[in-house]
Formats: sequence, C-alpha cells, structure tokens
Amino acid sequence: MNLTEEEWECVRVCVSNAPIPYDITKKKIPVSILDKIGQPKRVEHAGETRVEYDLTQYGIYESYL
Repeated sequence: MNLTEEEWECVRVCVSNAPIPYDITKKKIPVSILDKIGQPKRVEHAGETRVEYDLTQYGIYESYL
C-alpha cells in the first residue's frame, strides 16, 4: 500500500484501540494485524499537577483525602 508513515501510524493507533470482537474466533485479528504492521509509537507526557482546593466550607478536610 502507498501510505505515508503518518498514515500508517494512524492505522496502527486505530487498530490497537479497536474494540475486541465478541466472536471468540475473531479476537486475534487486531493482534495479527499489529504483528504485520507494527505497534504504534508510545509518547509519554507529563501528568497533571495536583490542584489544591479549600473544601472545609463543605465539611471536607484533608484527613478525608
């Protein structure tokens, strides 16, 4: 197929995130496709920072968390 690398990556991501079929005989199809075209590239991002709120007016104190 004449796909660009970016288009192949899109296919990889779509196949890896596809829901698993209910039919037990077809459950290995996405794995088989990814074995042929490769796994999508994983990109790590920094997580969210913890946000502090004052919830004492609602009766919620730090000891509850």
